[in-house]
Amino acid sequence: MANFPSLSPQSRSYTPGSFAVRRSKTLSGDEVTVRRTNAAVDYKMRFTFTSGSTVQQSQIFSHFAVQNRFQPFDLPSSVLQDSGLTFPAGYQWIYARTPTVAYDPGVVRVSVELLLVAPYDI
Repeated sequence: MANFPSLSPQSRSYTPGSFAVRRSKTLSGDEVTVRRTNAAVDYKMRFTFTSGSTVQQSQIFSHFAVQNRFQPFDLPSSVLQDSGLTFPAGYQWIYARTPTVAYDPGVVRVSVELLLVAPYDI
């Protein structure tokens, strides 16, 4: 299991997870909600890495080529630095989709979207 490259993102976006629930209507028309598990799902993290060269791009795409969506990995502290975010123990990250690259004169932007998965989902 290879960790994500130790890079500092230019921007970071986080969507907290939610619990799997089942909603049912009763005979009286009321709605009843039952939580199906204690594990939250669908944690999402989006990063944008900005650089003047393609070195970061190469590191991220090399990592994606090995891990893809099938091999979970951990994030280094440099990626989450100063975010104050904590995640459940044992959970790891997978890629939600292929990283994207945008080129401007002298600037390379790589966008990455990750999903946090529970240990039993891996």
